[in-house]
Amino acid sequence: MNILVFVKQVADTEARILIKSDNKSLEIENKYNLNFFDEFAVEEAIRLKTKLKESKIIVCTCGGKKAIEALRTAIAMGADQAYLIDNTDMDTEDPLITAKILAGFAKKEGFDIILCGRQAIDDENGAIGPMVAEFLNIPHISAIMKLDVKDEKHMIVERDLEGARQTFEVELPALFTTQKGINEPRVPLITGVMKAMKANIPILDPLTLGFQKEELNNGASKIGVLFYETPKARPPVKIIDGETPQDKAKKLVKLLKEEAKVL
Repeated sequence: MNILVFVKQVADTEARILIKSDNKSLEIENKYNLNFFDEFAVEEAIRLKTKLKESKIIVCTCGGKKAIEALRTAIAMGADQAYLIDNTDMDTEDPLITAKILAGFAKKEGFDIILCGRQAIDDENGAIGPMVAEFLNIPHISAIMKLDVKDEKHMIVERDLEGARQTFEVELPALFTTQKGINEPRVPLITGVMKAMKANIPILDPLTLGFQKEELNNGASKIGVLFYETPKARPPVKIIDGETPQDKAKKLVKLLKEEAKVL
């Protein structure tokens, strides 16, 4: 059984990010990690492999050459093989193009189950997984919290709703996106890290997946960045002193009337 996991390399949450002078591009500090939600997808694939006989975990990302680092993290955790689809000459802002390429890879590689994170923590669009499933014409369930094997052709899947939990029986092949809480991603052992460092990771040209150049280049996108802007600075915090809570409350009311002018 082929288990595909689609992942993304994202900037570290503590990386310094600056808007360039053109206001349409970013300068990002060289700190990158495997996307937070994708770690759950890799872990779930490894757990599935222990339940399903003769399974193979293939991890794939669409990104620049630096994204090989994220793939090596997945191999260190327990993935069997990894592939990088080089998107250097593509419009990387359009998730539709990315989904189209990943679906093309899935068709070429073959799959029974596809896993990916609920969303990427950099753009937060959460659309790649469902769009891949639509291109492949397979069922998908997003933000799952539990994945159990019924048999080799069916999965039992659960996801949370407000105040409730849904349970589905899904016929394979299918795609699932993972949510925080489905599992606890493992910390790679030193043996896994050594294996990942030595692993051969093929770099694929997206045009080898059955696309024409005009379908994928910068002119193909229907999305464009108008500009980036920094968030407004937060107002300073004012500490209200007072010997008793009543004194503090009186001072607060006075400030709300005279300074904030909201009363």
